[in-house]
Amino acid sequence: MLFERRFHPGIRSGEVRLSFRRWQTARVEAGRRYRIHPLGEIEVESVREVSLEGVDDGEARRAGFGSAVELAGYLGRRGRPPEPGTRLYRVAFRYLGDSADPRLELAEDRSPAAVADAAGRLDAIDRRSRRGPWAWRLLALIAERPATPAAELARLVGRDKRALKADVRRLKGLGLTVSLPAGYRLSPRGRAVLELRTG
Repeated sequence: MLFERRFHPGIRSGEVRLSFRRWQTARVEAGRRYRIHPLGEIEVESVREVSLEGVDDGEARRAGFGSAVELAGYLGRRGRPPEPGTRLYRVAFRYLGDSADPRLELAEDRSPAAVADAAGRLDAIDRRSRRGPWAWRLLALIAERPATPAAELARLVGRDKRALKADVRRLKGLGLTVSLPAGYRLSPRGRAVLELRTG
């Protein structure tokens, strides 16, 4: 999840514990933790679909707004509130702190030893895979199609969306990819690893 900078102080203090999102489907799951750069981690406590008309001033304030009217203006387009019945998700979360994500350090490490190690790990994943090699292929696909939604990447590789995301998490665990609001891109380390393979 991404938050505009103006919400950061409230998230850190615990005053902001709600977020309202105009999503077609829920993009987060209750009980899971998510990185919110540069703040650290949050844990999602609940996710449910709501109507804008049902959001009161108290909930709007917990989302960092002065009133429900202000929230509606923020969620609208060109200064107009959303149309009645617009699909909206209410995400309740708690801030866990700003402990460093070790994957961020990995993602920046382009030393020859680190790059060679990551390449070797990708080779090992592909060798052991019961469904055939996929790790190098997915890394190259993300390089070719940055910011492509997970559902589209899943279609291109013949996986369902949930399985595709699990595959990407394995690459991210090696410091090779970075999550975007929609889709992914290669990290500096990921680019160096792919360049090692392609020459």
